[in-house]
Amino acid sequence: MTPGVIDDESVDQVLSGLITAFHILHQHQVLDEHGQISVRNPREPSTFFTSIVPAILISSKKDLNQWNVTDGSPVDDPYPDVEKVARVSPMTEIFVHSSMYNMYPGVQSVLHSHCPTAIVYGLCNSWTSMLQPSYLMAGFLGSSPPIFDTARYYDDLPASHPKNLLITTGYLGDEMAMALRKSHQREEGTDVLANGSTILPEQKAVFMRGHGYTTWAESLVDVVWRAIHIRRDAEIQTAAMAQRDATELEIVYLTEQEALDCERTINHADRSQWQAWVAQAERSGMYRNDEVRSQSSGS
Repeated sequence: MTPGVIDDESVDQVLSGLITAFHILHQHQVLDEHGQISVRNPREPSTFFTSIVPAILISSKKDLNQWNVTDGSPVDDPYPDVEKVARVSPMTEIFVHSSMYNMYPGVQSVLHSHCPTAIVYGLCNSWTSMLQPSYLMAGFLGSSPPIFDTARYYDDLPASHPKNLLITTGYLGDEMAMALRKSHQREEGTDVLANGSTILPEQKAVFMRGHGYTTWAESLVDVVWRAIHIRRDAEIQTAAMAQRDATELEIVYLTEQEALDCERTINHADRSQWQAWVAQAERSGMYRNDEVRSQSSGS
């Protein structure tokens, strides 16, 4: 087999996993009627898959779409059974995903969420008000995840462009993706990793004022893991801040070294965690994944 190329069955498995990821994230209140998770096409890395259908309604490949990384346009001849996009809504935030994949070749999965508990932490620009790593499973956040304020870029858009905070142009998507680089802490050209030419963002998440947040990972499973723990961390910090205000107690977040060590050792999904999330979604009776049945029957 040619290196970097996989067979069609493996792509089918990736798409089935993507459908399940939508369900898991809906059940964990990361996705509602808005937001998407996407995955880079392992067979053609210049494209990626996601859905413009609300997460709870996704049940087969016909609910998924395939898009080009370079410009966020729909693929003319998508993967078999994947729905071809006839018209792109001007409100579709596909550029959140395409810009991340285009700018960072090592990114394999992207999550954009309007989760209310996390939106809180994109409303302020004070370091002490930003989301911090409040417990061991959130060390990957680091001490100062960036906040992206779309309003700073309105003047560079046509006067007719709606000031609605959505990432609906490639320009806004690129600016958001660049917010993850922390380039002021690195010299030019040093964002190439030691293991080759793979380029990854330095920050694991960006919070978007009045909008939500975006996170990424090198696998579909890990981006689901990060998304779930961002929501949990936001809930923990919000509760801690309320307790502090009521009692004047000091909040002790993870130290920089603790956050780094947690990220290196335990801030990743393992097989059993994924299986637990899958079982929980399946047993809830709220979701259907026809691709699992299709693969099980060998059709």
